Amino acid sequence: MSTDSRHILGVFEDAINNLKADIRQMGDIAQRSLGHAMQGLYERNPDLCNRTIADDDEVDELQKKIDREGIEIMVKYSPVARNLRRVVATMKVSTALERITDHAVSLARRARQIMQHPATEEVEGIRGIHELVAAQLKDSVDSFCNGDLELALRIQGRDDEIDAAYKAFHRDIIARMEQNPVRIREHVDALFITSLLERIGDQSVNVSEDAVYLLTAYDIRHGGERPSADAQRRTI
Repeated sequence: MSTDSRHILGVFEDAINNLKADIRQMGDIAQRSLGHAMQGLYERNPDLCNRTIADDDEVDELQKKIDREGIEIMVKYSPVARNLRRVVATMKVSTALERITDHAVSLARRARQIMQHPATEEVEGIRGIHELVAAQLKDSVDSFCNGDLELALRIQGRDDEIDAAYKAFHRDIIARMEQNPVRIREHVDALFITSLLERIGDQSVNVSEDAVYLLTAYDIRHGGERPSADAQRRTI
């Protein structure tokens, strides 16, 4: 290999590594934003909610940076196989993470509104769903950034658990609304929070699906064929 070829290869690898670092940073901020928003809700701490809102600009800038980097890599180096999947999947994951952060910001803003009223037991009832969603978000980011196919494949099944908890909570809240319409504001707040959590769970599934695509070239969206957990990673 000539010196020029080695140089080009080194620059290309640096560009790919920068892309990996940026998506990891974006994933870390998304998790932090969700944590601050929900901790702020539980502790009735507006400063924590404000941290979530402040993080939103950084996430937006990272998304734009990843898009610029991805387009530049495709134009300059014409990557193929897994390197091309890396660029495409990373750009898609950045969109999912940006949406997750937007949902966290909405959570934080609603939490600040809730703090203006007396504490209610409905907030405590949200913890179980939040814990499931936070764990799924963490694992989806880890599966993509660490190249963990087995973890990525498990996430869809876990999303069913979130959906079941979400539906059960909504049934309970609707029943409370019918029994005690005087407290409808508290009930609507609880429904709003859990709806946002459910959307974050759905976006986490999208991240895990992109991890599977990156590692195997299988597109498992919308019921597509799934590789086995020990499938050999494709080179096409």
